[in-house]
Amino acid sequence: MKLHPLTLKYAGDSSTLETPFQSDHFRASLPHNRAAMIVGALFYSAFGVLDYLLMPENKGMTWLIRFAVIDPLIIATFLLSFTRSFERYGNQMITAVAILAGAGIIWMIVIAPPPIGYSYYAGLLLLFMWVYAFVRIPFLMATLTGWVVVALYEIAAVWIVQTPMVVLVSNNFFFISANIIGMIACYSLEYQARRNFFLARQVEREREQVNRINEELESQTIEYQSVNRTLEREVAERRKAEEELRESQEVYTKLVDSIPDVIVRTDLDGNILFVNDNTLKISGYSRGDIEGRNMLAFVTPEDRERLKQNAKLMQERRLGPREYQLIMKGGRKVPFELHGDVLRDRDGAPFGLAFVCRDLSDRRQAEEEKQYREKLQGVLEMAGAVCHEMNQPMQVISGLSELLLMNAPENEPQRGKLKTIFEQVQRMHKITGRLMAIRKYRTKDYAGFARIVDIHESHDDPSTDAERANGGIEKEEDPARGRRGGDSESLERGPGISGL
Repeated sequence: MKLHPLTLKYAGDSSTLETPFQSDHFRASLPHNRAAMIVGALFYSAFGVLDYLLMPENKGMTWLIRFAVIDPLIIATFLLSFTRSFERYGNQMITAVAILAGAGIIWMIVIAPPPIGYSYYAGLLLLFMWVYAFVRIPFLMATLTGWVVVALYEIAAVWIVQTPMVVLVSNNFFFISANIIGMIACYSLEYQARRNFFLARQVEREREQVNRINEELESQTIEYQSVNRTLEREVAERRKAEEELRESQEVYTKLVDSIPDVIVRTDLDGNILFVNDNTLKISGYSRGDIEGRNMLAFVTPEDRERLKQNAKLMQERRLGPREYQLIMKGGRKVPFELHGDVLRDRDGAPFGLAFVCRDLSDRRQAEEEKQYREKLQGVLEMAGAVCHEMNQPMQVISGLSELLLMNAPENEPQRGKLKTIFEQVQRMHKITGRLMAIRKYRTKDYAGFARIVDIHESHDDPSTDAERANGGIEKEEDPARGRRGGDSESLERGPGISGL
């Protein structure tokens, strides 16, 4: 099978298949494309709710774009899909509708007041997904749609609304990435469709050839009886061999898929020929994203040269496990331990490589957790020592403040400050008491970027739950009032431990 690398059209000896493929693929894709148009219209309309919620003052114009322009175009295209001429112009019409839908979203971005307009770029990402992966149009038309929409956005964002540079760069990053990924996905889908069509034609030709041979054999039954018997035996043996091969492949596949590690088989140049199902689950890629690409594309740049050198050494001698950083879908880097070996034919000549890759993330996480707990243990011991050393000075401050408060007249200007000192010292007593009573290690987020010890959850003191339910630690009564027969009501509650 020969295909043009850019247009994916059949070339060379296979060029005669282009016209029948176009017709067959269009008829097979028509129900799917009709469903895609209905879904696209529904989603395009449903997002009108966001227009009402985010920019009600501009909803008239945005609804005009959605319900008076784009939706009628999609519905018209859907209705035209039931005509005979749609097979000739259908792909071009869907492409035009997709570009206009993207232009409609861009115009909504232009009329939306900042910063609301900066969030509408997500609609273009949904459009890219619809064009590249949902509706079935040729790769070149889908690619043209994606990049035309990006170009229209650039014009609007730079020359019309003057989008801030940070937002422009961020949006372009997503648009370009989405287009590239979508092109890869669309390219793979069309490639597989053309490959399946080619194989089906090959099977059909072989079937016709077999039928023709059978007719010739039937017309010469007497002369070729012995030949027929020989062919029947060969066919039976071939079927038996195919069945044995199928069973062997099934056992091999189940065995490989049952292994919880990543299994990769490549040729001698590192091009991936096979991966097991666990590879797809762990990495997040699809089979089409991986198979056919070079393994070095999924290795971090700093490890690629080392992997190439080790792959050459593997052909000379057996190597032990080696550690590399592999790139998961989304760019996440994960450490793996690779066990590699060379595949050889009956003559001992190498024809490929096999790798078993084990994820080291859990092991690394366990080691980091152990180190974290050891550090936390040291911090808690130091906190206990600090609390022990602070108790005696706080008792002196508490006693002196209480004595001064008792002897201070009611109209003394400093009485309020003395009372605050006494209350805060009591709070510090209770906090240090909790720190000294810690028996477990529980932490919580602090200020959004750090972890601190949660003193409420780190010990088994039942009074903690009652205090936390009351909003924190209660302030002590005024000792002067309690001893002089004054007001016995509790003072106003403090901010609580959770506010520290």
